[in-house]
Amino acid sequence: MARAATVTRPTIRDPFAVIPLKPDAVEMKTDSAGHVHLRLHAEPKGIGARVARWLGYDYTRKLELDDMGSAFYRQVDGATTLDTIVNAMAETLTMSRPDTEKLVVLFTKKLMLLNMLALIVPEETPHD
Repeated sequence: MARAATVTRPTIRDPFAVIPLKPDAVEMKTDSAGHVHLRLHAEPKGIGARVARWLGYDYTRKLELDDMGSAFYRQVDGATTLDTIVNAMAETLTMSRPDTEKLVVLFTKKLMLLNMLALIVPEETPHD
């Protein structure tokens, strides 16, 4: 019987040490009420692209964030860690740190599923 290959995945010791990043295909705008609007330019490939052009179909995804989502996404700059964002949001929203962590993790996951957010995992230095 053949043995299955094992896949090695990196271990993230502190999930809040990751850095959220806005992908290049995402455009961010703010309306007069201060809400962030995200627009993902998704281009289909192959025959799907030809059919979309012929039918005039727009594959662009649009998302309007509420107050909390807007406060989160405004801090996404490719340098600020989730830990820093959680601290700032907990202070601004006057919520407990654990509750804010749960909201940030859930929101991060949802935006990643929509391809509107990516994460940079910092390299860890070995401890001697």
